[in-house]
Amino acid sequence: MFEWISLHVLALIGVALQFGGMAYFAFMFTPMVFKFVDREDAAIFLRQVFPVYYRINAVIAIIPALLLIPGHSYEIEVGTMLVVAAAFLFAARVIVPMANKAREENNDAKFKAVHRISVIIHMVQFIAVLVILIRLAQ
Repeated sequence: MFEWISLHVLALIGVALQFGGMAYFAFMFTPMVFKFVDREDAAIFLRQVFPVYYRINAVIAIIPALLLIPGHSYEIEVGTMLVVAAAFLFAARVIVPMANKAREENNDAKFKAVHRISVIIHMVQFIAVLVILIRLAQ
């Protein structure tokens, strides 16, 4: 009955979850927060949400990588997902504190630069996860 379940299928589900969660957060959740919540309150709220988002996504990226290791033919997929996880942890430990510090110091130029870097990192991760999703789905 469940003979279709394999480590590959479970990893594929994990990568799909990662991709869907990232898409939802970037294209739905964050814009809705800024649409329905006062800008300053939205910024305060998201400063609390981003570290959690990044840590959860790091774990979500690691799980498919671990599931694919026994296959020994998924080096690219495993490596990519581990880099994605490392980038999420980097964002949580470095980018978020830098952005928060810039906000607290009312340094808009620094905040915009840090925010731009975080968006670029997120989009690179998003594309990497999409590529892995496609590779695993074939």
